[in-house]
Amino acid sequence: MSPAAPEVSVIIPAHNAGRYLTECINSIICQSFADWELLIADDGSTDNTYDIAAAFAREDDRIKVIRLKGSGVSCARNACADKATGKYIAFVDGDDRLDKDYLKELIRHAQDSNADITQCSFLCFDDAGNSTPGTDKTNMICHGQPEIMNSYFTGPTGNIRISVWGKLFRMDTFEGIRFDPLLHIYEDAYYIYLCCRNAKTVCVFDTPLYHYRQHEGSVMHSGLGDHYNDYFRVFDIQQKEMKDDRSLLIRISRRKAVTALWLMGFFITAGDRRKLWHLRQKALEEYGRILLSPVPLLLKIKLTAVAVMPHVYFAALKRKKVTGNAQV
Repeated sequence: MSPAAPEVSVIIPAHNAGRYLTECINSIICQSFADWELLIADDGSTDNTYDIAAAFAREDDRIKVIRLKGSGVSCARNACADKATGKYIAFVDGDDRLDKDYLKELIRHAQDSNADITQCSFLCFDDAGNSTPGTDKTNMICHGQPEIMNSYFTGPTGNIRISVWGKLFRMDTFEGIRFDPLLHIYEDAYYIYLCCRNAKTVCVFDTPLYHYRQHEGSVMHSGLGDHYNDYFRVFDIQQKEMKDDRSLLIRISRRKAVTALWLMGFFITAGDRRKLWHLRQKALEEYGRILLSPVPLLLKIKLTAVAVMPHVYFAALKRKKVTGNAQV
């Protein structure tokens, strides 16, 4: 007789995560809710990631380890999802950690609201022990596609956040949905978008149960290289699919323009000016729609500056990065 399926399958993609993986796994083992399985994908690590994961698996038969050959975070998550047997699925990054009631509270809210996606809030912490709460202060239950998609496209990161962590997904609702292995960045946002397109109910609550580690070795602190185009690949797909909804098109255009402006600052900080003109083009693709829309005046001013006097804007942005002048 095969064992009963666990309530939750927790998935950790891990590449050279040895420095933090023990703390991450321990935070799952110490959960107040114990009906889970943990699938860890060691994605071609060259440190002790596999040894750590395998040692935990020998001690706890709820833990399983998959070895991959460095195929990327999307393939690592997909490989685990293919083997997951839980009624729900949750994704955790190998350098983060969970509050002891993380699973219990997510499941309680999911069951109370009959939600396909359930999201808690988070706090950020660093290696020095400093922590700051996230900006999420939202409590809501979204029913139906208009409410769900509006919440996903609210602001730069959404009331339904574009990050895959800090969420619980009902397995049978998203059976065929997987991460796009061709996306090197922003793969979270596209996966959440696909899930939102399928969801009937989403529950969001503001208890900070997920602890997100900020450190220099994270993906967003490493070079984006040419992968920054992945942002715009996703935006283009979304604009094509939402072409008949003017309100959502404006929200996507705003997110695309804000991302282009943010990337300009990122590459100026990195000392790489070669990509600025391409990013200017991406921002200006949305200029006409944004200029005639009820979006913040500051965004319109920035886009006008990028359109009319780009050299001055780039110089001002560089000065802001050097001096820390937040008014630029």
